[in-house]
Order: sequence, then C-alpha cells, then structure tokens
Amino acid sequence: MKSLQFKINKPLQLSLIALAIGVSITPAMADGYGVQSANRDNAKTDKWQCKRCVTSSGFSGSVGVGAAYNDASDIHFGNTSGTDTDGAVGHVEADVNYQSKTGYQTHIEADKLGYDTGSAKIETGRPGQYNIALGYRGLANYQTNAALSPYRNSGDQLIVPDSWQAGATTGQMPTLSDDVTKTELKTQRDRFLLEADYKGGFYKADITYQHEERQGKRSFSGNLLTNSAMLAQPIDDTTDELAAKIYFNGKGWLVGIDSSFSQYTNDHQAVSWNSAFTPTFGAAYDGQSAASPDNKAYRVGANAQLNGNGHQILMNLSVASFTQDQAFLPATINGPSPALPASNLDGQVDTTDMKLKYSGRLARGLSVRARYDYSDRDNKTALNPYPQVITDSYYAGTAVNAEYDRTKQLADIAAKYRFSRSVYIDGGYRYDHNDYSDLDRDSLQQNSLYAKLNYTISPAWSAWIKATASDRTGSDYNAVTTTSSPSNPYLRKSYLADRERQEYKLNVAYSGSTAFSASANVHASFDDYDDTQIGLTSVDIQGYDISANYMFNENLNVNAYLNQDWRDSEQAGSTNFDLPNWYANTDEQSTLVGAGLDYQNLFDSKLNLGLDYAYSDGQSDTDVIQGLTSPYGNYFAEKHNVNAFAKYQLAEKMALRFDWIFENYKDSDWLNQGLAVDSIPNVLTFGDLSHDYNAHYFGLTFSYQM
Repeated sequence: MKSLQFKINKPLQLSLIALAIGVSITPAMADGYGVQSANRDNAKTDKWQCKRCVTSSGFSGSVGVGAAYNDASDIHFGNTSGTDTDGAVGHVEADVNYQSKTGYQTHIEADKLGYDTGSAKIETGRPGQYNIALGYRGLANYQTNAALSPYRNSGDQLIVPDSWQAGATTGQMPTLSDDVTKTELKTQRDRFLLEADYKGGFYKADITYQHEERQGKRSFSGNLLTNSAMLAQPIDDTTDELAAKIYFNGKGWLVGIDSSFSQYTNDHQAVSWNSAFTPTFGAAYDGQSAASPDNKAYRVGANAQLNGNGHQILMNLSVASFTQDQAFLPATINGPSPALPASNLDGQVDTTDMKLKYSGRLARGLSVRARYDYSDRDNKTALNPYPQVITDSYYAGTAVNAEYDRTKQLADIAAKYRFSRSVYIDGGYRYDHNDYSDLDRDSLQQNSLYAKLNYTISPAWSAWIKATASDRTGSDYNAVTTTSSPSNPYLRKSYLADRERQEYKLNVAYSGSTAFSASANVHASFDDYDDTQIGLTSVDIQGYDISANYMFNENLNVNAYLNQDWRDSEQAGSTNFDLPNWYANTDEQSTLVGAGLDYQNLFDSKLNLGLDYAYSDGQSDTDVIQGLTSPYGNYFAEKHNVNAFAKYQLAEKMALRFDWIFENYKDSDWLNQGLAVDSIPNVLTFGDLSHDYNAHYFGLTFSYQM
C-alpha cells in the first residue's frame, strides 16, 4: 500500500510558518494587536474590493427530455419502472440553478416528470434570509390489472350488467363467463406542496401547505348474509395539511412553537353494490357499507432546547384533537332500518404528548443519557348503543362503542464509558408502562436491559456487539365479552401477552484503504410467550448481512451485498373453545443478493457505464398439526432485476443516456392459487391474482448542460 505524500509549495510554507508564530504568541503579548482592536474610524472602506472574488450569476445545471418504451403486460412492473403505461411514455428532467448578481437564487429540479411517480420542485429566495418553494410528487402502487369481475362502476355504486342473471351459487350464474372483465387494482397519489421560511437575527419561521389527491381502486369484500363478492372499491379522496412554526434562539438556548391542521375529505360516503346472487332469505338484492368518513385533526406543540458546559436538555409538549362528525348512513338498506342513537358520531379524541431528554458528560470518559416520554389518548366520543346489522342483512341487537383510551409512559436511562481510544461500553435500562381501557388487560409493563461493547481493533478494523433482554408482564387477563364473538378464555393476544425477549447483534467493519471497504453483521432474537396456551407461543429470528465495495481505480468501482433472514413462529389453537387441540408452525425466510458496477470516462472520457443486479426471494411455509400434519400451499415472491445505463457525451454540453430495466417476477398465494371466479359456490372472487412475468423498460434521455 502506497503512503500518502503531500508536496508543500513555498507560499504555503510561509503561511504555515506565520501561523506557527501567531499561535506561539501568548494572549498577553498579543493584546492590542488583534483585528478587533484595530482603529477603523478613518478607513475608506468604500474603496475596498476583492479583485480575485468572482460572483457567478446566470443559469447553470442541466435540462433533459426523454422517451421510453415500457414493455409490461402486468402493471405490477410499474412499481419498478414508475409507470404502468404499456408502450411509449415521455418525461422531463431538470436540475437548474439561477443566481442573480444581487444574491437571489432559484433552483428548479424535475425527475421523470410525466410518469406516475414523477416529481418537480422550484425554490427561490435569498440564502440565509428567506426561501419559497412549490413542489409536486407522484406516488403509485400497482397491485394487478387481471382482477376478474362482472361489476361496473356507476357513480358511487357497483352494478352488474343489465343482462345479468343471478344464481344461488356462482356455478348457477349462466352469463358469468361472458360478463367478467379485467379490472385494475391500483392507487395513485398526487402531492402538491407550498412552503416558505424566513430567518431573522434570532428567529426562524416557516409555513407549509400540502394537498394530496388519491385515486384508484382497491379490493373490498361485499357480504350479504352467506354470500360474498370481491369488489373493486373506488378511491377518490383528498387530504389537506397546513403547518406553521416559529423558533427563537440565543446562546445556549432555543424555543419554538409549532402547529398543524389537517382535513380528510372522501368523495364516496359508501360502497354500494348489486347482489350477484339470488337472495338466500328475504329480499336482499343490494348491499351497502360505509366508506372512510371525513375527519379533521388539530395539533399545537412547544419545544425547548438548552445547551451548556457539555450538557443538553430537550423538551417537547404537544396537544392534539381529532374530530369526525359526518352524518350516519342508515343501519341497513334492506328492510326497516333500526333507529340510530344520534345523527352523527360527533367523535373526538384528544391526545397529549410530552418528551424530556437529557444528555451530558459527568466525568472524563463518562457520559449519561436520560429520557422520559408521556402519551395520553382520551376518547371523548359519547358512548351510545348502536344497532348491529350483520352483513347488511339482519339485526343482531345493539353494542356500545368502545373508548380504547391509552396512557403510555416510557423511562430510559443509559451511560457510556470510554476505557480508551479503542474501547467503550454503552448500556442502559428502559421501563415501558401502558394503561388501557376496553382491552383484555388494563395495564402492561416491560423492563429492558441493554449493553453494547465497541472495540476499534485497528485503524482499519472495528467491531461491536450488543445484547438486549426484556420481560413484559401485566395485569390480570380478562377476555372482552362485550362483542358478539367473545374470545376463548385461554387466548392471549400477542401484543398483550406476557413475553420474554432476548436479542443479540454483532457487527464487524473494515475500511483500511480508500479502495476497499466491507462490513458484516449477524443478529438473532428469541421471543417466548411463556404464559400463553392459545395464541402465539414463540418467535425465533436469525439473520446476517454482508456488503463490500472495491474501487479498482478512480474510474472503476464495484459493490456487492448479501442478506438473509429466517423467522420461525409457533402457535396453538382450539376448535372447541377450550384448551389447544391444534398447532401451527410457520417458517419464513428471505434472501436479498445484489451486485453493481460503475465504469466512467471510457472512450476519451465520453462514456459512463453502470450495471446493477438484484435478486430477492421471500417464502413462507405453514404446517398445521391436528393429529395429521397439513401443510398450506405455496406462498412466495421471487424477483430478478437488472438495471443498466450508458451515458455518452455527444458534445461539451450535450449528452445522451440509455437506460434498460429487466425484471423477472413471480409470486404465489395459496389462498387464491389457481382460483377461478366461480371456484367457491358462495363467493364471487377476482380469480388468481398471482404474478408471473418478464418485463423490459428501454429509455433514452437527451440532456443539455447550461
């Protein structure tokens, strides 16, 4: 390995000597000779100028336009390419800066603008004083374009064709195969952002407004008594958020106030559908289910920070209120509707949150941290007896809405002690306490101890190991009996059950040269639900990560990584509302492998190349044992992905980039594997929603350097 050498020129040598002389002068000798003591009363500063200072103004950066061909018969590939368009698609890219001679700056950026996941933003202002920004970002999630359904959208209602002939079962629907069409299940979000900030001498204020529109369709199950149909529920809602804050600061302190308001508006009040089945009893030809209601949220918070002499204190207090007062729908549209106790919920939930943090150095090599969090959820919604209509078909009495109040307190104290430059230990204790209402337990407590040992083996090698042990217990377990389906008294819900957990992590890293670096870690955790007879009884997780990067020279760089995880969980169940009589074991594993290459400055520094390959595989195997072992079917997802690019410099300011993405993806869910729309007599399904495709994306982008 070559040692680093520095060649010092003569002017720099003289500067270093002058610096050494200046440092050697004691404060007493230098008194009266500092810049702050100079007499500037008669200085003619109007003639001062920096002859070497050049203030650049005008435009800089790059703009680009692109066209691509997206060869994807399955819209699921859009989660990788950013668009579900099958065929030609165009986009705009930009990274442009403008600076005026007076100091104002404007920045414009765009990334794949024109795609469903494109983004753009423009910022302008004077750095260090104020800034205004306007932005847009698209987000999309593509599930499938092969969901089979006879239903069509008609406003807020899902209807079957006029020629539809209902049947008692799916096999008795004579026109079903002719009426089903492919339906897309996807969600598109469009976010618009407006923000501004201003910085004064001792304060900073900013305000942000965000508007989000969401559209698409998602899976919904419409039930009428013993029959059910999978429906593509329309999504069309908006969310508006307004936030403002102001902070004041001084030497060693900072205080601030922040507030926010948000409003959710749903264009659909209900999901309404025609029944595809002949009524089992009565005349239930249509169904209706409430959609997500309009709601609002308000929040006000105060923050403070104090620093001094190696100590820091952070404080935060916030209160919030969530309200919902949309008018109720009738309890049922089939037959006389039972009377409702109110015209709307008039719901209100208030929350209070407080955080206190302290960190400081108590002695040489010793520092401590302390933290206390308090959170309270208070449901102020009136408690009323509401009619319970089962699958929009029959009245089953009343039930009082639950409060689900919660108070959470967390205390954490930790210390770090450095034995030497190479070794330090960090450890602490955490106490987590929760009080609930209307759950199977009134309170839950968890105690945790953790310790971490860090060892710098050499300038190139470092390692650390961390261990955590926690124990969760709580009050007496009393199964909730206020619902129409009471729980087995032996059942312990996993998030409320007693649990003992152990966690271990080991990390080793190498960074001995500028050319090569690598890291590896292993982790394991063991959960034992020692007081559970019915429910989740144990969860064991193990895994490791390895990554490395090697730079052959300043132009060629390669990297690789490997990650694997295994999860084994066991649970017990009962079919007779008693002690366990069946058991299940679920083995899950995931693998992620990848490698990348970046090669620059080929062909007289005109060509840059890049190549990335990633492979991911996740699968789950479940065995149910009840006398005999009955394994579930396939449940997996596997993906190969290749992402390559080539960028060629056509001229000094013009470049052409070619992108290629290839993806091979397949998955399977045993729940609908090989399923047809009429496979289940009383359920009209979407069919088999698994994926199995090869997809390509080819893109060309022309860019101009300003």
